Amino acid sequence: MLITVAVAAVTLVSARREAVAAGGSDSDSQSFVGGVLNALFTVVLAFYIVFAWQNGDDVEKAAQQEVNALSDVHWQVAVVPAEQAAALRSLTEQYAARVAEHEWPALDQGRPDEQVDRLIDGMRAEAIALPADTEVLKSAREQVLTDLRKIDESHRERVDISTDDQRFNVVLLAGSVLGGVLMIVFPLLVGLSARPANIATMVLLTLTLGFTLYLSVQLMHPLHGPFGVDADSFRTFLESLPAGSSPAE
Repeated sequence: MLITVAVAAVTLVSARREAVAAGGSDSDSQSFVGGVLNALFTVVLAFYIVFAWQNGDDVEKAAQQEVNALSDVHWQVAVVPAEQAAALRSLTEQYAARVAEHEWPALDQGRPDEQVDRLIDGMRAEAIALPADTEVLKSAREQVLTDLRKIDESHRERVDISTDDQRFNVVLLAGSVLGGVLMIVFPLLVGLSARPANIATMVLLTLTLGFTLYLSVQLMHPLHGPFGVDADSFRTFLESLPAGSSPAE
């Protein structure tokens, strides 16, 4: 508080000097303040973009890890009895279809899908019941359980990121928006002449900052929009299965 009062007092006293009152000494201080605002806006926006982009990248990586483990489960059971293999394969297909068609849109709205958790539990129960009478069967059972653990962990990570309130990113975005507004308001407060070049510059600045902030807002949504991650990896898994294999709803 004291520092604020002192700065205001110094500014008031300095403004009484004839040179300042005439406007002859303002350009350097105005350029300095403008430069500081520009630097702060750039730094805050850069931090926001990095963190927001990382969310989408983490969702994509987690989804790919899920699909890789899901695919391994589907093929690992080739050595187990046909009935149990069919049950596990059916569950992997149901899982991929459920994620792509139901869970992904739900997560975009901030809502998890409990049916996906039940499918994981079902796959785990089937895997635990697999025979381990021979080394081949034992190895397959252990690998399937390892894959299911990866699926569960990656799924939880993906859900946590997708449903997180992103408070830190919201603060950075708010700072970016405030910085963008100040970048436009400051030159107007300082005063600009009505020269066509100045008008064109302000119009271009406003459009550029507006578009930049619009794209920044889109980054807040990792599952939709121009930068959103889609569920194509799960659909690709389903399409890669042999003809005639289809998930039960």
